[in-house]
Amino acid sequence: MQAPRLRAAVLVDASGSDVIVQQLQAVGHHVTVLDGVADVESAADHELVVLAVGENCLPDLVEMLAARARRGQIYLHTSLGHGIQVMDPLETTGAVVIAAHQLGERVWATAAADELGETIVGLLVGEFGGNAVAVTETQRARLAAARTYAGFLEHIRRDARNLYLEALGNLDYAEDLVEEQSTPARLADVDGPGGIAAQHAAIDDPGVARTYRELVRRTAELTRADDVELWAIQQE
Repeated sequence: MQAPRLRAAVLVDASGSDVIVQQLQAVGHHVTVLDGVADVESAADHELVVLAVGENCLPDLVEMLAARARRGQIYLHTSLGHGIQVMDPLETTGAVVIAAHQLGERVWATAAADELGETIVGLLVGEFGGNAVAVTETQRARLAAARTYAGFLEHIRRDARNLYLEALGNLDYAEDLVEEQSTPARLADVDGPGGIAAQHAAIDDPGVARTYRELVRRTAELTRADDVELWAIQQE
């Protein structure tokens, strides 16, 4: 049996994300998009209020909404940087407060103030085809760091593509070779610190060379290639 369709207001601003608007509409909820600050009063007319605004704006918006919130309303924020505590002013009004941030296609970091909130956020995320994973306040910064860290991969891939392009002069070859590179770096395949040093010296771009050196150091640390790690430390 399908859960009741809700009248939902999604408060957005320039620094937030309105992806959840499409997700709510796709599963049949009745969605109204409101300006994050200018339309605060209109949010009181809805059963579900989603705060899809930037992290810096969220605390002030919560305070403004708390003056108009009513018991039984559901308030959801989508910020990764904030847990459920930021919603305390709304919780004291008797509203149900929850948090849900989409980390990937299926994984959502969630939080709730009570069991009812846990049930509701689990149902909503399930409707979106996702899995709700309860995350504590203290783990949120680590999650944000992980997301940023993973985002570095595209910059590394771009640098590798440019190095291939400089050496081969063919963009198609360069792109294909980067796409085919699916195995972890094996420092054992390089002729120790001497081989690493030769590769490092062949990189003209100082920024790429610095990044290469730091990645070599981290990989050497993980694989216990002590001599290579020492080389990287000495280059600092």
